[in-house]
Amino acid sequence: MAAAPRLLALATAVFFAAPLSADPVLQAGIENEVAVQGYNNEPINTYSENADFRRLGRGVGMLRIVHDAGENPCTAFLVDEKHLLTNHHCIPGVLEDPRIGATELRSLTWVAGFLEPGRADEAQRFIVNPVPIETSAELDYTVLEVQGVPIDQFPPLPLTASAAVEGMPYWIIGHPLGKSQHISREGCRAARPATGPAPEHQGGERLRHTCDTLSGNSGSPIIDSSARQVIGLHNSGDSNVGVNFGIPMALILANSKVLKPTPVSGGAPKPPSLIMTLFPKELEVVQELSIVADVPKACTPAFVDISPSRKLTPIPLEVFEKVDFSDIQTRYQVTAASRYGLVVQEEDEKGPHWIGYLCSSTGVADAAQLKSALRQVVGALGQGKMDGAVTVDTGTVNYSFNTYVIK
Repeated sequence: MAAAPRLLALATAVFFAAPLSADPVLQAGIENEVAVQGYNNEPINTYSENADFRRLGRGVGMLRIVHDAGENPCTAFLVDEKHLLTNHHCIPGVLEDPRIGATELRSLTWVAGFLEPGRADEAQRFIVNPVPIETSAELDYTVLEVQGVPIDQFPPLPLTASAAVEGMPYWIIGHPLGKSQHISREGCRAARPATGPAPEHQGGERLRHTCDTLSGNSGSPIIDSSARQVIGLHNSGDSNVGVNFGIPMALILANSKVLKPTPVSGGAPKPPSLIMTLFPKELEVVQELSIVADVPKACTPAFVDISPSRKLTPIPLEVFEKVDFSDIQTRYQVTAASRYGLVVQEEDEKGPHWIGYLCSSTGVADAAQLKSALRQVVGALGQGKMDGAVTVDTGTVNYSFNTYVIK
């Protein structure tokens, strides 16, 4: 791996899991969903269980809607111990949509913990009362009652009435096409402008975002990744303008007699987890690898590629775009839209590579300390530990890695 134009490039891999049922009768999409960035929506189980969005995602599940015309999946998430939030066009709207032709609801189930592709049988199912506690066609939201959810296992998501700000990073977690839980995070942010009029077939104000979604994502939480709170409810997209839409949580909270904003806890915010994303997972000579790394603000990252023969190649920090998201989080990225590209060269070793970064508040510029940290990290990677921490003389060094293959 050589200098900037000769390195590699990383974005986000897309894997499609098996649908919940062996052969679900999926109707035409309830709403038009848009893949803004070429569909960068990935299985959440590819990330560490300790990642903040994995923890937030525990309260997000699939809403399985079975009716006399077939089946439609949506997403719904816990807002307290007995209430779910989803879209009105999912419930009760599924019975009002002439494109679907349903006249009778057969069952309504919230499927939680469906994280592993093809392993839906291991998920937990909870009965949902199909009669809404509260609903609004104009704001496209519905509050439903769910029974018997252990909130220590599936905790409710925090809600915020904060206004959307252009360019702020988002996460959208849901069940596209009724598959295992996925997350949209690369290129996922508030659009410019962050709010605006709803699409023609709707009304009112909408939150505008660039996060990739598919049918089944309706009802997904739009999470402000800096605040770790739900700032909107995803509901639709418009391919004509290349953005997706959601209802600002501030409007829903102002209208609702059930939902309340989550109180802000005191004290300093918890530092975010280290996250490393790359795309594609397999590539050939002259193809680019895209990298997106979210790190705590205090971190000074050192990026490195590790070949199958354990050859270590540092990646200059100058290659990366640096995006400051908040007082606690920074993103380093190299994508197809970046000034520099990471391109696989003929001499690059074929086979599986590790690529990632080491991070400490004091930095790892000292050659001896970096060598010591890398020796421990390589050993940990060999044991399958893709993120964690090692100890050197100057303190703790955290790391996060991912894998790709040069064919």
